[in-house]
This record gives sequence, C-alpha cells and structure tokens, in this order.
Amino acid sequence: MNEISIIEAVKILRSKNKNIAFIDVRKRQKYVQGFAFGSINCEVAKLNHHLIDLVPNTKTTILLIGVENETNKKKIFKVLNKFSFKNYFTIRGDYNEWIKNRLPFWKGEYTFSKAFGEWVEKSSNIKNIFPDELKKIHKKNNFFQIDTRPKSEFEKFSLPFSHHCSGGELPIFLNNNLNINKTYIVHCAGRTRSIIAYQTLKDFNFKNKKFVLNGGTQNWVLSGYKRVYNNKSKLNKTKINLVKDLNLSKEISKKFKIPASFKSVHDPDNYFFQINSEIKNFQNIKGWRNLNATTLIQNTDKFIASTLSKIFVYSFVPSSSLFSVIWLRRMGYNAIWQVKKPRSVNRKYQPIKIDPTYFFPKRHLGNKNHSRGYLNWEHSLIPTINRWGCRYPWISANNFNLKNPENIIYKVYRNF
Repeated sequence: MNEISIIEAVKILRSKNKNIAFIDVRKRQKYVQGFAFGSINCEVAKLNHHLIDLVPNTKTTILLIGVENETNKKKIFKVLNKFSFKNYFTIRGDYNEWIKNRLPFWKGEYTFSKAFGEWVEKSSNIKNIFPDELKKIHKKNNFFQIDTRPKSEFEKFSLPFSHHCSGGELPIFLNNNLNINKTYIVHCAGRTRSIIAYQTLKDFNFKNKKFVLNGGTQNWVLSGYKRVYNNKSKLNKTKINLVKDLNLSKEISKKFKIPASFKSVHDPDNYFFQINSEIKNFQNIKGWRNLNATTLIQNTDKFIASTLSKIFVYSFVPSSSLFSVIWLRRMGYNAIWQVKKPRSVNRKYQPIKIDPTYFFPKRHLGNKNHSRGYLNWEHSLIPTINRWGCRYPWISANNFNLKNPENIIYKVYRNF
C-alpha cells in the first residue's frame, strides 16, 4: 500500500485535472459523526461489493482515509488488486494528522448534497412559506401542494392536502395544463428536496407563483401541527405526453448548454443511470443502474465517488433524465444527457441498502430536539464552507451556463 504524507494528500485533492476518489473506509456510524470533507463512505466490509460501482474507472486515483489498522489495510489492498486499481494511497497518520493540520472536517449524512441544497437557496430566489402561513392557505382553494419525496416516503407520512410527485417528474407531471393558475407549494421532510423542486419549476419555465414550505414536515411538527399517515400516491393516474415532454426537454437543454449523447454504445468505465418513473413502468436497461431521480440528487455519495468520470443519464421520460443531468452538473459532475435509448452495458450492480439513520435519528419520528438540531445543522453547512475560504462552492443556481462544471473538492482544497 502506497503511503503518502498529509501534504501530498492535499496536493492530490487540489489536482483539478486529476480524476480522484476520496474514500473513507470506517463504519458508517462513525463516519457520520465526523469525516474529511469530500470523502465518500464505503466501509471496509463493503468494498468488495461496492467499490467498483462507486469508482467504475480503474485508472482513477484513490485516496483512502480511516484505514485505522494493518488488518484493514490488507483487506483493502486485496480488493484494490482484485479490481486492478493501480493508483491508490493511504495517508501517513490518517485522521490524527488530518485533525492536527486542521484540514476541512465536518459531519452528517449525505452532507455534500445537503450543502448543495442550501447553496441553491442562497444563490437563487427561493421563496419560503412557514407552517402558520400554510395553515391559513389551506382554507383557500387556489393552491396545489406537492410532496416531492419518492412514493415510499410519501406513503409513510405527509401533510394534509399534499399530492405526490418527486422532483424528477415534476416537469412531465405539471406539463399538462392542470392547476396552471394555482399557487404551487412544494415540500419534503426537511429542506433539500423541496428547494430542488422549487428551482426545477424555475428551470423548466413554470411561471406559477410558488413557495417552499420552510423546514418541511419537520418544521410542520415543530409548529404544533399534525402529519397525515398511510397516504396513497395517485401519480400513476397522471396522463403524460412524451412528445411534448421531449420538446420541452430540448428547449431546456439548450437553455443550460447541456451536453447530449445520441450514441447507443458506451465504454463501461463510466457511470450509467437509468432514471425510473413512478408514473409509468418502463423497461429496465441492462447495465444501467435504475433509481429515482430525486434519490440520485439527494444521496449522490451513495452512487458517485469519482470527480471527473463521465455520468450518462437516461430515462424514457426525457425531462427526468435532463433534470438529473442539470443537477449533477450544478454539483460539479461531468453528467451527460443520454437522449437516444442506449444498449445494455456489461455491468452488474450490487443493490444499495438503506443505511440506518445515525444522525439525529429521531427527527422523522416526531422528536422536536432532533428536528431542531437537524435543521440547524443544515443551515450551518454553507457558513462552514465559507470559513474554509470558499465563498462560491458552486455556480449560482440562476446561471444558465452549465457547460464547464467544476468539482467542489478542488475549490475547497486550493485554500489549504
């Protein structure tokens, strides 16, 4: 195992033109309590099954942290060699050196995506509404309220009067002239997915008056109101027009200068995502990881670890794949809209298991202290990045030019 100094490790992280994967191999429960900025968690015990999914190109430079002991080092070495990785390094002194040198260190679950959501609110004109105000609006008939989480979450609990549609299908769901004159109110359980949904309505040129419910269902409970349980999504009854959706997607792709792919055959060293639909069941394409668009954006570090590898995204619903590409490029990834239906790829994926919630774990169970703590944590993310000397971690959400994305890892570590 190649061991390098902390100075050499930071030099790698500053390398703007080097494809890097920064992997923390500690157990998830320990990782979420504090980790090196930019590191993606993949426990030693899971490397054999998930590393090649997280890092599909074996030429990627892998920097490892949280190795902790020689036994783990041998296990890691065995997996890296199994998949023919050549450029990999551990850090001399590991986390002791990291903390001693006061390098970027934070905590949380899906922290990168959460921070990005906060940035979107800061850099765009997101209009919030608070639970007391929403309660008054519920007495009127001129609103259309949408829970933007996936179906499985919506059917556990939601808010009174909420319809279901996760963010990735909002364009085709709303592009049918229904509720066209109503005020849109979007919410999730917290903040990130509703902020993304609001911005998506702007991105796809919906002119309706719109609001984000500040703090989502958590803030609703904190304000003394009750959620509703055992909801049933009616999304599959939506009438969709795929031709109209494709025309809208082409218009929006030009607006944001999105790279598109029309070829059907690809090098397997890339990432491949097929965005599924909760409106209609479509065929699964072999070798393309099938998942919900909002899940990909909300939980990016479960699926992507490399900074420069190409990410091809396809969906039978064009706007869903374009939605994903827009957001991945905003986050600094090299995502490409796969317009033409692709052929299968020689790739197999290990199923992603949902991790137990370790960070403020009772926040969705009605625990007000955990809900407050979690919402305060989300608000702290951008100020923390700013304190590291990075004032503009991503481009403004109002910037239409997504031609040249730049990963935040390089932007932060150039200050150290």
